[in-house]
Amino acid sequence: MDSRTNRFLSKFTDATKYLNSDSVQNIVSLKYREAVGYSDYERLIEGLQRKSLELEEIHGNFQGKAWLVKDRDRNAVILVEHETGLEILSTAADIVSLLSIIPMIVSGWKYFRSINKRPRFSQDDSDQVEIRKANSKNQLEEEFVPRIEDYVLAES
Repeated sequence: MDSRTNRFLSKFTDATKYLNSDSVQNIVSLKYREAVGYSDYERLIEGLQRKSLELEEIHGNFQGKAWLVKDRDRNAVILVEHETGLEILSTAADIVSLLSIIPMIVSGWKYFRSINKRPRFSQDDSDQVEIRKANSKNQLEEEFVPRIEDYVLAES
């Protein structure tokens, strides 16, 4: 197993503890790869708190500062701050989180990124999302979707 796969499996293992999952195969990583400043994350966190989401800083092998984000119904995802972009960790089968929490995070992220006007990608690629998950053999599977909405609709 290569070191990159090991890092993701470690991250997914730590995520299982916070997302009430029994397997790394149930965790999915959704990543917007875009050069950012940490003030962007601060504004996003503040905006999500104003939207009545509960945020708690958590610790583990997340490769960046991580927040457990819950809605009022206790659905949860993990938001990870990276210098290379925003990452959302979710339970793959948790359609409620995909339909309730993730759209709020994504719309807030797009809003705060648009006011800074520092996109790394062209306008057509700015919504592209990298999706990573572990298969039954603990191999890392990756795919790219043009928009998060495409992934949410495909999973629901």
